Amino acid sequence: MMIYSIFTVMPVFVILFWLLLFFLRSKKNNATQQFLMLFLGVAFVNYIAHWCYFNHNYELYQVLDSVWVFTSLASYPLYFYYIRLLTVDTRIQCRWSWILLPALLLSLFSASIYLLMSPAEVEQFIHEVLFHDREQRVGYSPLIRLQQLRIGLFKFMFGIQVLFTLLFGLRLIADFNKKVYAFYSNAENREMTKIRHLLFFLVLASLVSALSNLIGKNYFYDHPYLLAFPSIMHSIALFGISYVGYNQHFTIRDLQQDVEAGKPDADESDNVDPASESMTGIVYDIFLLKLEELFEVDQLFKDPDVRMNDVARRLGTNRTYVSRLINCHMKMSFCDYVNDYRIRHAEQLLSSPEQTALSMEDVAISSGFSGSSSFYRAFVKKHGISPGKYRKLHLPSYRKQGSS
Repeated sequence: MMIYSIFTVMPVFVILFWLLLFFLRSKKNNATQQFLMLFLGVAFVNYIAHWCYFNHNYELYQVLDSVWVFTSLASYPLYFYYIRLLTVDTRIQCRWSWILLPALLLSLFSASIYLLMSPAEVEQFIHEVLFHDREQRVGYSPLIRLQQLRIGLFKFMFGIQVLFTLLFGLRLIADFNKKVYAFYSNAENREMTKIRHLLFFLVLASLVSALSNLIGKNYFYDHPYLLAFPSIMHSIALFGISYVGYNQHFTIRDLQQDVEAGKPDADESDNVDPASESMTGIVYDIFLLKLEELFEVDQLFKDPDVRMNDVARRLGTNRTYVSRLINCHMKMSFCDYVNDYRIRHAEQLLSSPEQTALSMEDVAISSGFSGSSSFYRAFVKKHGISPGKYRKLHLPSYRKQGSS
């Protein structure tokens, strides 16, 4: 029984832990992290209601049942908008408050029926329909049937929310990653790792929630030993979402600030070649040659933080046309284009007998990568083997030295 009680309260303690951490550094939290605290607060109330249900607190749960409806149907819309704050909106927009309307309406519908029900009807509904600790009757009063309708509507609406949050969340994150790849040559700590983790926990939470919703929480009440699975999975998902959000500092706001900071002023705009705006025929070829010269001769790729704006400024054009030039001709993003030059330079260093004294960190820095981890990922992505193995394959003397 003690283990059962632990599983019923586990998600509550996970949320409390992270809310405390966010609160302790409240002055340093950005807008998205503050919004994540709101999401966790709603989830906290939701899991308190779960705790009351699974611990048979009948009187308190009949008060919290309608609150549980709201918090359950509000969680995924809030989570979706949290992702939107990371990837699209630079500030909270009140016009998106409509996403909470289904949760509010069904919650008010439930609360209104509770107020209209007699004490006998409430007791019958709680024990026979919600908790299943009495034998169910064949016929119920109209108000109890309305509550049963509410339960059916809840399951349908919740399933739709999980599906839409998953689909549109995937799209928002993918679009954001494309923007980062199109602007930065070094995407590390800007786009990928943490947001990809966020996506993983989004999928995990969606699958667990969809499964729990399909089964119904009364099933876990009737089979208490099975409660461990959703409790552990929800706790892991909540911990992961909170951990990623706690450490996620780069958002769409930072991306837009960098883009704006890199835009040319009025004087620099006068130096933009008008011919670049046509980008056809010989003009296209000229700018392509200039672009290749920047990277092959000037070795602009060695700057670990070179950005699209820097290249556009050097070419005397704007960011849009550089992006078009790279995407159409090279069929790759700006980040991949720059990293391709970096990897080619690293290949020369790794296969040179004169450069065997260079460590992998030295090779990474010399090639323009911000560190060995980003270098390793990019190199393995292209060759399918590690830089160290590549060096051994191309330097027999180095291979003999390593084996001796």
